Amino acid sequence: MCHSKLPLRNLLLLLIVLTGLNACDAPKKAQTAGDDGIIEFQILQMNDVYEISPSPSENIGGLARVATLRKELLAKNPNTFTVLAGDFISPSVLGTLKYEGKRIRGKQMVDVLNTLGLDWVVFGNHEFDYDDLADLQARLDESKFTWFAANARLKGQTWTQQFFKNKPGGGTEICPDNQILTVKDADGTSIQLGLFGVLINTGRKSWVTYTDWQEAAQKNYQELQPKCDVVLALTHLAIEDDKKLAAMLPQIPLYMGGHDHDNMRVPVGPSVITKADANAKTVYVHTLRYDKRKKTCTVKSVLHKINASIADEPATAAVVAKWEKIKNESLSSLGINADAVVTKLDKPLDCRESVVRHGQVQVGMMITEAMMAVSRTKPEVAMVNSGSVRVDDILSGTLVELDIVRMLPFGGGISEVEMKGSLLRKTLDASAQNKGNGGYLQLFNASNNATTGKWMIGNNALDDNKLYKVVLPDFLLTGNESNMGFLKTTVGADGKSDNPEIPKVVRPDAKDKSDLRNDIRLALIKHLRGE
Repeated sequence: MCHSKLPLRNLLLLLIVLTGLNACDAPKKAQTAGDDGIIEFQILQMNDVYEISPSPSENIGGLARVATLRKELLAKNPNTFTVLAGDFISPSVLGTLKYEGKRIRGKQMVDVLNTLGLDWVVFGNHEFDYDDLADLQARLDESKFTWFAANARLKGQTWTQQFFKNKPGGGTEICPDNQILTVKDADGTSIQLGLFGVLINTGRKSWVTYTDWQEAAQKNYQELQPKCDVVLALTHLAIEDDKKLAAMLPQIPLYMGGHDHDNMRVPVGPSVITKADANAKTVYVHTLRYDKRKKTCTVKSVLHKINASIADEPATAAVVAKWEKIKNESLSSLGINADAVVTKLDKPLDCRESVVRHGQVQVGMMITEAMMAVSRTKPEVAMVNSGSVRVDDILSGTLVELDIVRMLPFGGGISEVEMKGSLLRKTLDASAQNKGNGGYLQLFNASNNATTGKWMIGNNALDDNKLYKVVLPDFLLTGNESNMGFLKTTVGADGKSDNPEIPKVVRPDAKDKSDLRNDIRLALIKHLRGE
Protein backbone atom coordinates (compact mmCIF):
# COMPACT_ATOMS: atom_id res chain seq x y z
CA MET A 1 0.00 0.00 0.00
CA CYS A 2 1.27 3.34 -0.90
CA HIS A 3 0.92 6.39 1.43
CA SER A 4 1.30 9.94 0.13
CA LYS A 5 2.07 12.90 2.34
CA LEU A 6 0.35 16.33 2.02
CA PRO A 7 2.55 19.38 2.12
CA LEU A 8 2.22 21.34 5.39
CA ARG A 9 0.72 24.35 3.65
CA ASN A 10 -2.06 22.22 2.08
CA LEU A 11 -2.75 20.54 5.40
CA LEU A 12 -3.29 23.87 7.09
CA LEU A 13 -5.67 24.98 4.34
CA LEU A 14 -7.67 21.76 4.72
CA LEU A 15 -7.98 22.26 8.47
CA ILE A 16 -9.25 25.79 7.95
CA VAL A 17 -11.89 24.63 5.49
CA LEU A 18 -13.01 21.75 7.73
CA THR A 19 -13.18 24.05 10.73
CA GLY A 20 -15.30 26.51 8.75
CA LEU A 21 -17.66 23.76 7.66
CA ASN A 22 -18.07 22.56 11.24
CA ALA A 23 -18.81 26.10 12.40
CA CYS A 24 -21.50 26.61 9.76
CA ASP A 25 -23.08 23.22 10.40
CA ALA A 26 -23.22 23.67 14.18
CA PRO A 27 -26.57 25.02 15.55
CA LYS A 28 -26.43 28.68 16.63
CA LYS A 29 -27.23 29.59 20.20
CA ALA A 30 -29.50 32.64 20.87
CA GLN A 31 -27.54 35.40 22.51
CA THR A 32 -29.04 37.96 24.88
CA ALA A 33 -27.50 41.04 26.32
CA GLY A 34 -29.05 40.28 29.69
CA ASP A 35 -30.29 42.65 32.37
CA ASP A 36 -28.00 45.68 32.22
CA GLY A 37 -29.49 47.17 35.38
CA ILE A 38 -30.53 50.38 33.63
CA ILE A 39 -34.06 51.28 32.56
CA GLU A 40 -35.60 54.32 30.89
CA PHE A 41 -39.26 55.29 30.98
CA GLN A 42 -41.16 58.39 29.88
CA ILE A 43 -43.99 60.47 31.30
CA LEU A 44 -46.13 62.87 29.27
CA GLN A 45 -47.45 65.57 31.63
CA MET A 46 -50.44 67.88 31.20
CA ASN A 47 -52.21 70.06 33.76
CA ASP A 48 -55.19 72.42 33.99
CA VAL A 49 -56.84 71.38 30.71
CA TYR A 50 -60.34 72.77 30.18
CA GLU A 51 -60.65 72.74 26.38
CA ILE A 52 -60.55 69.75 24.04
CA SER A 53 -59.77 71.80 20.91
CA PRO A 54 -57.08 74.36 19.97
CA SER A 55 -57.78 77.93 21.04
CA PRO A 56 -59.73 79.73 18.28
CA SER A 57 -57.58 82.87 18.30
CA GLU A 58 -54.10 81.30 18.45
CA ASN A 59 -54.62 77.73 17.16
CA ILE A 60 -52.53 76.25 19.96
CA GLY A 61 -53.34 73.34 22.23
CA GLY A 62 -55.74 70.55 21.29
CA LEU A 63 -55.98 67.08 22.81
CA ALA A 64 -55.96 65.28 19.44
CA ARG A 65 -52.48 66.75 18.90
CA VAL A 66 -51.39 65.61 22.36
CA ALA A 67 -52.65 62.12 21.46
CA THR A 68 -50.35 62.12 18.41
CA LEU A 69 -47.35 63.04 20.55
CA ARG A 70 -48.27 60.27 22.98
CA LYS A 71 -48.35 57.70 20.17
CA GLU A 72 -44.96 58.85 18.91
CA LEU A 73 -43.50 58.50 22.41
CA LEU A 74 -44.98 55.02 22.84
CA ALA A 75 -43.50 53.92 19.54
CA LYS A 76 -40.04 54.87 20.81
CA ASN A 77 -40.52 53.51 24.32
CA PRO A 78 -43.45 51.27 25.35
CA ASN A 79 -42.84 52.36 28.94
CA THR A 80 -44.54 55.72 28.37
CA PHE A 81 -47.22 57.00 30.76
CA THR A 82 -49.57 59.97 30.48
CA VAL A 83 -50.63 62.08 33.48
CA LEU A 84 -52.81 65.11 34.14
CA ALA A 85 -52.02 67.12 37.27
CA GLY A 86 -55.56 68.24 38.14
CA ASP A 87 -58.32 70.55 36.87
CA PHE A 88 -60.12 69.25 33.80
CA ILE A 89 -63.78 68.56 34.70
CA SER A 90 -64.52 72.29 34.95
CA PRO A 91 -64.74 75.05 33.81
CA SER A 92 -65.38 75.02 30.08
CA VAL A 93 -67.87 76.28 27.54
CA LEU A 94 -69.03 72.76 26.77
CA GLY A 95 -69.45 71.92 30.43
CA THR A 96 -72.10 74.60 30.86
CA LEU A 97 -74.19 73.43 27.89
CA LYS A 98 -76.85 70.74 27.74
CA TYR A 99 -76.79 67.40 25.90
CA GLU A 100 -79.58 64.85 26.00
CA GLY A 101 -81.37 66.96 28.60
CA LYS A 102 -78.45 67.20 31.06
CA ARG A 103 -75.63 69.66 31.67
CA ILE A 104 -72.49 68.20 30.08
CA ARG A 105 -70.28 69.14 33.06
CA GLY A 106 -67.01 67.52 32.00
CA LYS A 107 -68.45 64.47 30.23
CA GLN A 108 -66.68 65.59 27.05
CA MET A 109 -63.33 65.79 28.83
CA VAL A 110 -63.54 62.24 30.16
CA ASP A 111 -64.64 60.93 26.77
CA VAL A 112 -61.71 62.56 24.97
CA LEU A 113 -59.13 61.65 27.64
CA ASN A 114 -60.28 58.02 27.63
CA THR A 115 -59.66 57.91 23.88
CA LEU A 116 -56.33 59.72 24.17
CA GLY A 117 -55.10 57.08 26.63
CA LEU A 118 -54.63 58.97 29.90
CA ASP A 119 -53.18 56.84 32.70
CA TRP A 120 -53.30 58.90 35.91
CA VAL A 121 -54.82 62.12 37.24
CA VAL A 122 -54.87 63.85 40.58
CA PHE A 123 -58.02 65.70 41.61
CA GLY A 124 -57.79 69.48 41.22
CA ASN A 125 -59.91 72.10 42.98
CA HIS A 126 -62.10 72.52 39.86
CA GLU A 127 -63.11 68.86 40.04
CA PHE A 128 -65.28 70.06 42.95
CA ASP A 129 -66.98 72.94 41.10
CA TYR A 130 -70.42 71.37 40.86
CA ASP A 131 -72.75 71.45 43.85
CA ASP A 132 -74.25 68.09 42.94
CA LEU A 133 -71.97 65.16 43.80
CA ALA A 134 -73.82 63.13 41.14
CA ASP A 135 -72.05 65.07 38.38
CA LEU A 136 -68.58 64.23 39.70
CA GLN A 137 -69.58 60.63 40.41
CA ALA A 138 -70.77 60.23 36.83
CA ARG A 139 -67.42 61.46 35.52
CA LEU A 140 -65.57 59.07 37.84
CA ASP A 141 -67.71 56.16 36.65
CA GLU A 142 -67.14 57.02 32.98
CA SER A 143 -63.35 57.32 33.27
CA LYS A 144 -60.88 54.61 32.31
CA PHE A 145 -57.94 56.23 34.09
CA THR A 146 -56.84 56.22 37.73
CA TRP A 147 -57.61 59.15 40.05
CA PHE A 148 -55.40 60.03 43.05
CA ALA A 149 -56.56 62.00 46.09
CA ALA A 150 -54.35 61.16 49.07
CA ASN A 151 -55.62 64.09 51.15
CA ALA A 152 -59.25 64.32 49.99
CA ARG A 153 -62.11 62.12 51.13
CA LEU A 154 -65.77 61.66 50.28
CA LYS A 155 -67.81 62.73 53.29
CA GLY A 156 -71.23 61.69 54.54
CA GLN A 157 -73.03 62.79 57.68
CA THR A 158 -71.26 60.24 59.91
CA TRP A 159 -68.50 58.79 57.72
CA THR A 160 -65.63 59.49 55.35
CA GLN A 161 -64.14 57.23 52.71
CA GLN A 162 -62.01 57.30 49.57
CA PHE A 163 -63.63 58.40 46.33
CA PHE A 164 -64.55 55.49 44.07
CA LYS A 165 -65.82 54.41 40.66
CA ASN A 166 -68.91 52.30 40.06
CA LYS A 167 -67.71 49.57 37.70
CA PRO A 168 -69.84 48.73 34.62
CA GLY A 169 -70.29 45.09 35.64
CA GLY A 170 -71.08 45.91 39.24
CA GLY A 171 -68.96 46.60 42.28
CA THR A 172 -66.71 49.58 42.92
CA GLU A 173 -63.09 50.59 42.37
CA ILE A 174 -61.40 52.81 44.94
CA CYS A 175 -59.56 55.96 43.83
CA PRO A 176 -56.25 55.18 45.53
CA ASP A 177 -53.95 57.42 47.49
CA ASN A 178 -51.02 55.85 45.66
CA GLN A 179 -50.10 53.08 43.25
CA ILE A 180 -47.14 50.81 42.53
CA LEU A 181 -46.38 49.74 38.98
CA THR A 182 -43.81 47.24 37.70
CA VAL A 183 -41.86 48.75 34.80
CA LYS A 184 -39.81 46.30 32.69
CA ASP A 185 -37.72 46.88 29.57
CA ALA A 186 -36.69 44.62 26.67
CA ASP A 187 -33.50 43.29 28.28
CA GLY A 188 -35.29 42.32 31.48
CA THR A 189 -34.44 45.26 33.74
CA SER A 190 -37.38 45.70 36.10
CA ILE A 191 -38.19 48.33 38.71
CA GLN A 192 -41.06 49.18 41.00
CA LEU A 193 -42.42 52.68 40.31
CA GLY A 194 -44.51 54.38 42.99
CA LEU A 195 -46.80 57.36 42.46
CA PHE A 196 -49.08 59.35 44.77
CA GLY A 197 -51.21 62.47 44.39
CA VAL A 198 -52.13 65.40 46.66
CA LEU A 199 -54.12 68.55 46.03
CA ILE A 200 -55.03 72.02 47.28
CA ASN A 201 -58.01 72.21 49.64
CA THR A 202 -59.90 75.15 48.09
CA GLY A 203 -62.53 73.05 46.28
CA ARG A 204 -64.86 72.98 49.26
CA LYS A 205 -68.19 71.20 49.11
CA SER A 206 -70.34 69.65 51.81
CA TRP A 207 -69.45 66.17 50.52
CA VAL A 208 -65.64 66.49 50.55
CA THR A 209 -63.19 66.84 53.42
CA TYR A 210 -59.43 67.31 53.41
CA THR A 211 -56.44 66.31 55.49
CA ASP A 212 -53.16 68.24 55.47
CA TRP A 213 -51.46 67.72 52.09
CA GLN A 214 -47.97 67.72 53.65
CA GLU A 215 -48.90 65.01 56.14
CA ALA A 216 -50.60 62.99 53.39
CA ALA A 217 -47.53 63.25 51.14
CA GLN A 218 -45.21 62.21 53.97
CA LYS A 219 -47.40 59.24 54.84
CA ASN A 220 -47.66 58.02 51.26
CA TYR A 221 -43.95 58.41 50.58
CA GLN A 222 -43.13 56.41 53.72
CA GLU A 223 -45.54 53.70 52.58
CA LEU A 224 -44.13 53.52 49.06
CA GLN A 225 -40.40 54.00 49.70
CA PRO A 226 -39.60 50.49 51.13
CA LYS A 227 -41.44 48.82 48.21
CA CYS A 228 -40.26 50.99 45.30
CA ASP A 229 -37.11 51.86 43.42
CA VAL A 230 -38.49 55.27 42.37
CA VAL A 231 -41.31 57.34 43.91
CA LEU A 232 -42.86 60.29 42.02
CA ALA A 233 -45.49 62.85 43.04
CA LEU A 234 -48.48 64.18 41.10
CA THR A 235 -49.65 67.43 42.70
CA HIS A 236 -52.25 70.14 42.26
CA LEU A 237 -50.80 72.82 44.51
CA ALA A 238 -49.59 76.41 44.27
CA ILE A 239 -45.90 76.51 43.36
CA GLU A 240 -44.89 77.77 46.81
CA ASP A 241 -46.51 74.70 48.35
CA ASP A 242 -44.82 72.44 45.81
CA LYS A 243 -41.51 73.94 46.90
CA LYS A 244 -42.29 73.15 50.54
CA LEU A 245 -43.12 69.58 49.60
CA ALA A 246 -39.94 69.13 47.56
CA ALA A 247 -37.84 70.49 50.41
CA MET A 248 -39.59 68.11 52.83
CA LEU A 249 -39.19 65.03 50.59
CA PRO A 250 -35.99 65.55 48.55
CA GLN A 251 -35.81 61.82 47.81
CA ILE A 252 -38.57 62.28 45.21
CA PRO A 253 -36.81 63.26 41.96
CA LEU A 254 -39.85 64.66 40.12
CA TYR A 255 -42.95 66.58 41.20
CA MET A 256 -45.43 66.91 38.32
CA GLY A 257 -47.71 69.79 39.27
CA GLY A 258 -50.66 71.88 38.21
CA HIS A 259 -52.78 74.82 39.41
CA ASP A 260 -50.46 77.66 38.32
CA HIS A 261 -51.31 77.52 34.57
CA ASP A 262 -47.91 78.78 33.36
CA ASN A 263 -45.05 76.49 32.37
CA MET A 264 -42.18 76.29 34.81
CA ARG A 265 -39.33 74.04 35.81
CA VAL A 266 -38.19 74.72 39.37
CA PRO A 267 -35.27 72.81 40.91
CA VAL A 268 -35.41 72.34 44.69
CA GLY A 269 -32.28 70.60 45.92
CA PRO A 270 -32.03 67.27 44.08
CA SER A 271 -35.71 67.42 43.07
CA VAL A 272 -37.43 69.26 40.24
CA ILE A 273 -40.98 70.63 39.99
CA THR A 274 -42.55 70.97 36.55
CA LYS A 275 -45.78 72.54 35.33
CA ALA A 276 -46.95 72.93 31.73
CA ASP A 277 -49.11 75.72 30.32
CA ALA A 278 -52.86 75.42 30.82
CA ASN A 279 -55.13 74.04 28.10
CA ALA A 280 -52.32 71.87 26.69
CA LYS A 281 -50.62 74.81 25.00
CA THR A 282 -47.52 72.95 26.10
CA VAL A 283 -46.83 69.58 27.68
CA TYR A 284 -43.78 68.22 29.46
CA VAL A 285 -42.11 65.00 28.37
CA HIS A 286 -39.93 63.52 31.11
CA THR A 287 -37.34 60.83 30.42
CA LEU A 288 -36.34 59.08 33.63
CA ARG A 289 -33.28 56.81 33.71
CA TYR A 290 -32.83 54.55 36.71
CA ASP A 291 -29.60 52.67 37.47
CA LYS A 292 -30.36 49.70 39.76
CA ARG A 293 -26.72 49.14 40.67
CA LYS A 294 -26.07 52.73 41.68
CA LYS A 295 -29.66 53.28 42.83
CA THR A 296 -29.75 56.65 41.08
CA CYS A 297 -32.47 58.29 39.01
CA THR A 298 -31.85 61.06 36.49
CA VAL A 299 -34.64 63.18 34.99
CA LYS A 300 -34.54 64.95 31.64
CA SER A 301 -37.58 67.21 31.03
CA VAL A 302 -38.43 68.74 27.66
CA LEU A 303 -41.27 71.24 27.16
CA HIS A 304 -43.16 70.60 23.91
CA LYS A 305 -45.34 73.21 22.20
CA ILE A 306 -48.68 71.84 21.04
CA ASN A 307 -49.44 73.65 17.79
CA ALA A 308 -50.36 73.13 14.14
CA SER A 309 -47.02 71.41 13.45
CA ILE A 310 -48.50 68.32 15.17
CA ALA A 311 -51.18 66.43 13.26
CA ASP A 312 -54.37 65.25 14.97
CA GLU A 313 -54.54 61.63 16.07
CA PRO A 314 -57.59 60.31 14.16
CA ALA A 315 -59.46 58.44 16.90
CA THR A 316 -59.15 61.30 19.40
CA ALA A 317 -59.97 63.86 16.72
CA ALA A 318 -63.21 62.01 15.92
CA VAL A 319 -64.35 62.24 19.55
CA VAL A 320 -63.37 65.91 19.70
CA ALA A 321 -65.36 66.56 16.50
CA LYS A 322 -68.41 64.87 18.00
CA TRP A 323 -68.37 67.18 21.01
CA GLU A 324 -67.58 70.28 18.94
CA LYS A 325 -70.71 69.56 16.87
CA ILE A 326 -72.76 69.25 20.06
CA LYS A 327 -71.28 72.53 21.31
CA ASN A 328 -72.00 74.49 18.14
CA GLU A 329 -75.58 73.23 17.93
CA SER A 330 -76.20 74.12 21.58
CA LEU A 331 -74.66 77.59 21.23
CA SER A 332 -76.70 78.23 18.09
CA SER A 333 -79.87 77.52 20.03
CA LEU A 334 -78.77 80.30 22.42
CA GLY A 335 -78.29 82.78 19.57
CA ILE A 336 -74.49 82.46 19.43
CA ASN A 337 -72.58 81.79 16.21
CA ALA A 338 -69.27 80.33 17.38
CA ASP A 339 -67.25 81.45 14.34
CA ALA A 340 -68.76 84.91 13.84
CA VAL A 341 -66.22 87.74 14.21
CA VAL A 342 -66.83 90.11 17.14
CA THR A 343 -63.85 92.46 16.96
CA LYS A 344 -60.14 92.71 16.25
CA LEU A 345 -58.00 93.51 19.27
CA ASP A 346 -55.41 96.27 19.00
CA LYS A 347 -53.39 94.61 21.73
CA PRO A 348 -53.57 91.32 23.65
CA LEU A 349 -56.36 91.03 26.21
CA ASP A 350 -55.06 89.45 29.42
CA CYS A 351 -57.81 87.27 30.92
CA ARG A 352 -55.63 85.15 33.19
CA GLU A 353 -56.97 84.49 36.67
CA SER A 354 -53.66 85.67 38.13
CA VAL A 355 -54.38 89.09 36.62
CA VAL A 356 -58.18 89.45 36.64
CA ARG A 357 -58.52 88.48 40.30
CA HIS A 358 -55.91 90.94 41.55
CA GLY A 359 -56.73 94.31 39.99
CA GLN A 360 -58.96 96.39 37.78
CA VAL A 361 -58.17 95.27 34.24
CA GLN A 362 -59.21 95.89 30.64
CA VAL A 363 -61.44 92.84 30.32
CA GLY A 364 -63.32 93.93 33.45
CA MET A 365 -63.81 97.38 31.96
CA MET A 366 -65.18 95.84 28.74
CA ILE A 367 -67.71 93.70 30.59
CA THR A 368 -68.93 96.41 32.97
CA GLU A 369 -69.20 98.93 30.11
CA ALA A 370 -71.33 96.41 28.23
CA MET A 371 -73.55 96.00 31.29
CA MET A 372 -74.00 99.74 31.50
CA ALA A 373 -74.79 99.94 27.80
CA VAL A 374 -77.71 97.48 27.94
CA SER A 375 -79.15 98.82 31.21
CA ARG A 376 -82.39 100.78 31.18
CA THR A 377 -82.40 102.50 34.59
CA LYS A 378 -79.26 104.63 34.07
CA PRO A 379 -77.20 102.96 36.82
CA GLU A 380 -74.33 104.77 38.50
CA VAL A 381 -72.23 101.68 39.22
CA ALA A 382 -71.58 98.36 37.46
CA MET A 383 -69.88 95.37 39.02
CA VAL A 384 -69.06 91.82 37.97
CA ASN A 385 -67.31 89.10 39.96
CA SER A 386 -63.91 88.18 38.50
CA GLY A 387 -64.77 84.50 38.89
CA SER A 388 -67.15 84.93 35.96
CA VAL A 389 -64.12 85.25 33.65
CA ARG A 390 -62.91 81.70 33.11
CA VAL A 391 -60.91 81.63 29.89
CA ASP A 392 -57.65 82.01 31.89
CA ASP A 393 -55.81 82.96 28.72
CA ILE A 394 -54.31 85.92 26.88
CA LEU A 395 -56.56 86.57 23.88
CA SER A 396 -55.16 88.28 20.81
CA GLY A 397 -55.99 89.02 17.20
CA THR A 398 -59.53 88.43 16.02
CA LEU A 399 -62.15 87.63 18.65
CA VAL A 400 -65.04 85.41 17.60
CA GLU A 401 -68.25 84.77 19.51
CA LEU A 402 -66.79 81.51 20.85
CA ASP A 403 -64.02 83.54 22.54
CA ILE A 404 -66.67 85.53 24.41
CA VAL A 405 -68.36 82.33 25.52
CA ARG A 406 -64.99 80.93 26.59
CA MET A 407 -64.46 84.14 28.54
CA LEU A 408 -67.89 83.98 30.23
CA PRO A 409 -68.91 80.30 30.02
CA PHE A 410 -71.59 80.53 32.71
CA GLY A 411 -73.43 83.38 30.99
CA GLY A 412 -76.32 84.46 33.16
CA GLY A 413 -78.59 87.44 33.34
CA ILE A 414 -78.09 91.00 34.54
CA SER A 415 -80.13 92.75 37.25
CA GLU A 416 -80.52 96.45 37.90
CA VAL A 417 -81.07 97.29 41.56
CA GLU A 418 -81.48 100.11 43.99
CA MET A 419 -78.94 99.60 46.77
CA LYS A 420 -78.37 101.51 49.98
CA GLY A 421 -74.99 103.21 50.19
CA SER A 422 -74.18 101.30 53.36
CA LEU A 423 -74.66 97.96 51.56
CA LEU A 424 -72.70 99.18 48.54
CA ARG A 425 -69.81 100.06 50.85
CA LYS A 426 -70.03 96.63 52.49
CA THR A 427 -69.93 94.99 49.05
CA LEU A 428 -66.91 97.02 47.95
CA ASP A 429 -65.10 96.24 51.20
CA ALA A 430 -65.80 92.52 50.71
CA SER A 431 -64.44 92.77 47.17
CA ALA A 432 -61.18 94.18 48.49
CA GLN A 433 -60.96 91.29 50.98
CA ASN A 434 -61.59 88.85 48.13
CA LYS A 435 -58.58 90.01 46.14
CA GLY A 436 -56.99 86.92 44.64
CA ASN A 437 -60.18 84.89 44.33
CA GLY A 438 -63.30 84.91 42.19
CA GLY A 439 -65.18 87.21 44.56
CA TYR A 440 -62.96 90.14 43.66
CA LEU A 441 -65.14 92.60 41.71
CA GLN A 442 -64.38 94.35 38.46
CA LEU A 443 -65.96 97.81 38.79
CA PHE A 444 -67.28 100.64 36.65
CA ASN A 445 -67.46 104.15 38.21
CA ALA A 446 -66.44 102.94 41.67
CA SER A 447 -62.91 103.22 43.02
CA ASN A 448 -60.90 103.53 46.18
CA ASN A 449 -59.13 106.85 46.71
CA ALA A 450 -55.46 106.02 47.17
CA THR A 451 -54.90 109.11 49.36
CA THR A 452 -57.91 109.00 51.68
CA GLY A 453 -58.75 105.28 51.48
CA LYS A 454 -62.39 106.22 50.90
CA TRP A 455 -64.69 104.66 48.32
CA MET A 456 -65.64 107.01 45.50
CA ILE A 457 -68.62 106.81 43.19
CA GLY A 458 -67.52 108.86 40.24
CA ASN A 459 -65.95 111.97 41.74
CA ASN A 460 -67.95 111.87 44.98
CA ALA A 461 -67.38 110.02 48.22
CA LEU A 462 -69.77 107.13 48.75
CA ASP A 463 -72.78 108.21 50.87
CA ASP A 464 -74.10 105.49 53.21
CA ASN A 465 -77.55 107.09 53.29
CA LYS A 466 -78.04 107.42 49.56
CA LEU A 467 -79.84 104.93 47.29
CA TYR A 468 -77.58 104.02 44.37
CA LYS A 469 -78.57 102.41 41.10
CA VAL A 470 -76.30 99.43 40.48
CA VAL A 471 -76.15 96.87 37.64
CA LEU A 472 -74.73 93.47 38.54
CA PRO A 473 -74.94 89.77 37.55
CA ASP A 474 -77.93 87.82 38.85
CA PHE A 475 -75.44 85.45 40.47
CA LEU A 476 -74.36 88.05 43.04
CA LEU A 477 -77.96 88.29 44.28
CA THR A 478 -77.88 84.59 45.20
CA GLY A 479 -75.48 85.44 48.03
CA ASN A 480 -73.21 82.58 46.94
CA GLU A 481 -70.13 84.67 46.21
CA SER A 482 -67.28 84.63 48.73
CA ASN A 483 -67.97 86.89 51.74
CA MET A 484 -71.09 88.32 50.03
CA GLY A 485 -73.91 86.32 51.55
CA PHE A 486 -75.50 89.64 52.60
CA LEU A 487 -76.44 90.27 48.94
CA LYS A 488 -78.88 87.36 48.87
CA THR A 489 -82.18 88.63 47.52
CA THR A 490 -85.47 86.99 46.64
CA VAL A 491 -87.46 89.04 44.14
CA GLY A 492 -91.25 89.08 43.93
CA ALA A 493 -93.31 89.46 40.76
CA ASP A 494 -93.62 93.20 41.48
CA GLY A 495 -89.83 93.62 41.55
CA LYS A 496 -89.71 94.14 45.31
CA SER A 497 -87.16 92.17 47.27
CA ASP A 498 -86.91 90.64 50.72
CA ASN A 499 -83.55 92.34 51.28
CA PRO A 500 -84.29 95.67 53.01
CA GLU A 501 -81.06 97.21 51.70
CA ILE A 502 -82.01 96.34 48.09
CA PRO A 503 -85.55 97.69 47.93
CA LYS A 504 -85.99 97.35 44.17
CA VAL A 505 -84.78 94.90 41.52
CA VAL A 506 -85.39 95.29 37.77
CA ARG A 507 -84.97 92.17 35.65
CA PRO A 508 -85.69 91.50 31.96
CA ASP A 509 -88.50 89.30 30.75
CA ALA A 510 -86.83 85.89 30.42
CA LYS A 511 -88.95 85.15 27.33
CA ASP A 512 -87.76 88.25 25.49
CA LYS A 513 -84.77 86.99 23.52
CA SER A 514 -84.08 90.48 22.17
CA ASP A 515 -83.33 91.81 25.66
CA LEU A 516 -79.57 91.42 26.00
CA ARG A 517 -79.82 91.66 29.78
CA ASN A 518 -80.85 88.00 29.68
CA ASP A 519 -77.31 86.93 28.75
CA ILE A 520 -74.22 88.91 29.69
CA ARG A 521 -72.34 87.29 26.79
CA LEU A 522 -74.71 88.66 24.19
CA ALA A 523 -74.47 92.08 25.83
CA LEU A 524 -70.67 91.98 25.55
CA ILE A 525 -70.75 90.80 21.93
CA LYS A 526 -73.00 93.70 20.94
CA HIS A 527 -70.90 96.20 22.89
CA LEU A 528 -67.62 95.07 21.31
CA ARG A 529 -69.16 95.28 17.85
CA GLY A 530 -70.23 98.83 18.59
CA GLU A 531 -73.87 98.07 17.86
